[in-house]
Amino acid sequence: MSNITKHREKPYWQMSDEEIMMIVPNNVTFGQYSLSEWQENVLTLIGDQLQKHITRQQELPRDLFNQPYVEIYCDEAAGRNNKSKIKEEILDLCKKQFAFRWVHPEIHKTIETTGTIITTIHDVKGTNRLAINFNVWAIPFLIYYGVGVGGTRYNKCIALSLRGNYTKRLYKIICSQQDRGNYFYSIDQFREDMRLPAKYTNNEIERAILIPARDRIKESGSEVWFEYEMICKYPKKGRKPKSDTIVFKIKTLHPKETGGERYNQYYYVYRFIQRAMEYPTTNIAMLATDKITEMGRLRDVYERCVYYEEQEATKQKSSAHVLNSLLKMLREEFDIKPPEKEKQEMIDKKKKKERPKTAKNTENKTASSIKDIMLNFANS
Repeated sequence: MSNITKHREKPYWQMSDEEIMMIVPNNVTFGQYSLSEWQENVLTLIGDQLQKHITRQQELPRDLFNQPYVEIYCDEAAGRNNKSKIKEEILDLCKKQFAFRWVHPEIHKTIETTGTIITTIHDVKGTNRLAINFNVWAIPFLIYYGVGVGGTRYNKCIALSLRGNYTKRLYKIICSQQDRGNYFYSIDQFREDMRLPAKYTNNEIERAILIPARDRIKESGSEVWFEYEMICKYPKKGRKPKSDTIVFKIKTLHPKETGGERYNQYYYVYRFIQRAMEYPTTNIAMLATDKITEMGRLRDVYERCVYYEEQEATKQKSSAHVLNSLLKMLREEFDIKPPEKEKQEMIDKKKKKERPKTAKNTENKTASSIKDIMLNFANS
């Protein structure tokens, strides 16, 4: 069956919930929207439950029509005794649209998807809970942050407690980009994504958004924070340089310092590499894990190791295949080789260099031997 026929039989809009969840987050652009501080909190709580579902920690409940929903505890979203306010904010959120672009994994075309995040609200009377049905096509928009299925997790408590809707947005953005040392954000795109009024000058963006967000995130005790610089990346000939780009200089702690989930990921990857390298007596496994961390790829490698372990546990792949796959990844993507492999390559290189010399020596020895034989024969 041709690919064209296959694509006609299954158009992109007929993807299952699971396939939608697998949309690669790197192909999803930052959303363009304007939300209140409390609406940001609601999206944080929805995103948190989606993360737990995707990472198999907790299944999403289904309603009478088998549609997924999440439960929002209003105390978490806005403090105590604010249910009516949260409900009002969610009703307003129902009117707002999301939009993102992504690349279809089969037809390799860019698709722009637009819709509303929340479709239905169920007010559980006599409680502080609201049950919310959401549009499944909003899933990539809600969890696009970071690399790999499920995206990079931010700290839910910090995301909820930070003051200011722009501060909350910037916190999630820097968490998504913590794999990089510097993240370059066009000021025009920043204005569009944040839905800033046209009157906002560069100075006002710095005074009203960047400085408060930087200070609040630092003060929150977050493992990820930022410094910034406004630069002129694309100067126009004949004009005075004007800042057109924000450079977010993203700072993170080493997993050993942060402890918690990030350190667990670091230790898990370290142990997996140790095993693949057959428990070397040197510290090469730790140096390899440090290199992966410094390159901002720790979570990516962690997720692959989890996948490899599942393949091994279910006997879909043998232990040898799994460990060789990891070594191949380390070699090709990080230029990390086990000590035996590196040592063998050095020996091979040395042999290659010596080979012509050895051949020449053999020729000289052979020639000398023939000469001696001839002389002996003449003398006799």
